[in-house]
Amino acid sequence: MIIGDVLHGVWFGIVLSFCFSFGPAFFSLIQTSIHYGFKTAWPFPIGVNHNDILVVTLLLTVLSGVDMVSFMQRPVVAAVGAAVLMVFAIHTATRKAENACDRGSAVQFEASETPKWYVMYFKGLMVNMFSPVIWLYWIGAIAIASSEHELSAERLYYFFAGVLVTTVLVDLLKCKLASMLQRFLTVRVVNLLNKIVGAIFMGFAVYLLLKAKW
Repeated sequence: MIIGDVLHGVWFGIVLSFCFSFGPAFFSLIQTSIHYGFKTAWPFPIGVNHNDILVVTLLLTVLSGVDMVSFMQRPVVAAVGAAVLMVFAIHTATRKAENACDRGSAVQFEASETPKWYVMYFKGLMVNMFSPVIWLYWIGAIAIASSEHELSAERLYYFFAGVLVTTVLVDLLKCKLASMLQRFLTVRVVNLLNKIVGAIFMGFAVYLLLKAKW
C-alpha cells in the first residue's frame, strides 16, 4: 500500500509539474536558468522544493484544521504577499545582462558575475515562501488528493513524498532544458525576458490584491 501511494504521488506530481505549476516560482526558474545556466541555477529548484516540503508538512499537521483559503485572502496577508512579489518584479525587470560581449552576441557571464550556490538556493526558497499563490496551490493539491484518492492522513504523507520527489526532479529537468537556450540568446533578448518575467510577477501581485476580501 505504501509503494502504491508513493507511485500515485509520482503520477500526481508529474501532472502538477506540467499542467498546474505556472506560478511565480515557475517563471523565475525559467528566467534564472536561462540567465545563468544550469551549473549556477540548479540550487534554485532545490530551494523551491524545500519550501514546498515545509508548506505541505504544515498543511498536513499544525494547519490541518485551519481554513487556509480564507486566511490567505485576508487583506494583510494579500498585501504582504503582493509587496514581496512587487519587490521581485522590480528587481527582475530592472536587472541588466550586461557583459563584455556585443549586444548582438550570445550571453556569456564571467565568473565574478555568477551568484554563489546559496544565493540561488535562498532565492528559490524565498520566492515560494512569501507567495500566497504557492499556499493556495498546495491547498488545492491536498484537497484533490484527499477527495479523489480517498487517502487517510497517514497515507497522505507517502503520497506527497512521491509528489515532492517528482516535482523537484521535473524542476531540475526544466532548469536544464531552459539553460540550454542560453547559448542562443543575446543580451538584448535576456533583458527583454527579465522585463517580461517582472511583468508576470507584478500581475500575480495585482491578482492577490484583487482576490483579497477587503
